[in-house]
Amino acid sequence: MQLQEVNEDIKEKIRKKVQREFPKCKSLQDIHYYRYIKEIEWQKMSPAEIVKDIKRGASEIKKEMKAPIPA
Repeated sequence: MQLQEVNEDIKEKIRKKVQREFPKCKSLQDIHYYRYIKEIEWQKMSPAEIVKDIKRGASEIKKEMKAPIPA
């Protein structure tokens, strides 16, 4: 699996883009920021590799959700 590298300059451009697209909604900014990053990362991957990456990420989130909340 080879994720396309997303440099800091591109990340900053994406941040500004989502702030323009959703100026009043931080949640939508966060969702679309992540979506744009993943879109770039997945450019050189096969569909099977993309599904594998999604499943890995989902597994990490499930573990995080089950972890106790620090006091």
